[in-house]
Amino acid sequence: MRIARFESAGLARYGVVEGDGVVEIRGDVFGTFERTSTSHALSDVRLLAPATPTQMFGPGVNFADHLHGAAGITGQSEMAPTPQPWHKAVSAIINPGDTIQIPYDSTTGIQHEGECLAVIGQVTRRVSPDEAWNRVLGYTCGNDISERTWQRNDNSMWRGKGSDTFAPIGPWIDTEFDPRSGGDMIVRLNDEEVQRASTADMHFNFGQLISYISQQMTLRPGDIVWSGTTGEPRNMKPGDQVEVEVQGIGILSNPVAMEPR
Repeated sequence: MRIARFESAGLARYGVVEGDGVVEIRGDVFGTFERTSTSHALSDVRLLAPATPTQMFGPGVNFADHLHGAAGITGQSEMAPTPQPWHKAVSAIINPGDTIQIPYDSTTGIQHEGECLAVIGQVTRRVSPDEAWNRVLGYTCGNDISERTWQRNDNSMWRGKGSDTFAPIGPWIDTEFDPRSGGDMIVRLNDEEVQRASTADMHFNFGQLISYISQQMTLRPGDIVWSGTTGEPRNMKPGDQVEVEVQGIGILSNPVAMEPR
């Protein structure tokens, strides 16, 4: 099942995607709900970020072959024995189709990182890695935007990873996708493939990540845990169009522009 959050007639609604349409639902997407008789063509609605989390966590370096490229930023030369989760600001979230803005005071520009996102479906506290999988509602696509100079120079990644517009997510939540089976996370910049990784190659899988975080912090329905990725991301420039596809889920697409002064 694919669950979308969308805007129609000025109101945000949830629905189930069926083919080229979306059927409105009645109830709670994190509990019980039913389809209504109201449907819309996807082309007639505005897709919104499919979740409204209270918190989001990045996993830290989570692909072994990402160590070399990340070492100059993180100083990390080998895989950590445990996950190294960090907060990504929820205020950075934007919808599919919204504009990613390059901050006008950025010194080096911004880069893409296409990732798979786990959307928590139940209150989750002190669960085992096996139990954690059952606390996930489903998965969506995300673009972890980064300003590398800020990321390198600040004591935390508060602006290097959390500036406004640095977290496009969407287009919907897929409840049947299984990252353990592998799904390629692909980034295309102006239709050119520039990055690819597989969820099957995550060093710490979502069960491990969610379990680890839950030992100290309660995760609530709608909260998000990012997968991490690998590869060599490129700088984006005004006028670019960037796509993140997680095979088996869908495609998230956003334009890029310079922030106005």
